Amino acid sequence: MQLLLHFLLPIYTFGLFGSKKNVTVIGHLECGGSPYKDVTVELWDDDLFNFDDKLDSMHTDNGGNFKLFGATREIRNIEPYLLIKHNCINGNHDVRCTHTDRFNVPKSYQGKIYNLGKVDMKEATAKRSTKCY
Repeated sequence: MQLLLHFLLPIYTFGLFGSKKNVTVIGHLECGGSPYKDVTVELWDDDLFNFDDKLDSMHTDNGGNFKLFGATREIRNIEPYLLIKHNCINGNHDVRCTHTDRFNVPKSYQGKIYNLGKVDMKEATAKRSTKCY
């Protein structure tokens, strides 16, 4: 138990004393070539030793656009990623299933703006999970 405390205490202490890191992510979502409005987009920081941190979240606007900003205190660089939760499959909306696609943000964009660009959610990504009701 003492060994575990000696290992974990510095990790949490460093989190308190680390420097503030941030990232901004912008993008445009479509479903079958049309702007995809009201889609949940979340910005997360991947943490190695504890739970990932949700930095920001929003729904896309009527034009399918989003802009997220997130900041957290870390010793090392942040490892941001997006989770996009939607119902688009093959260009159609299917509310029976919710798809979650993960997009990693390059670490080199820490403190900068990363433009994900235009993404059509009809195509499954390598990091897609699906939950059907």
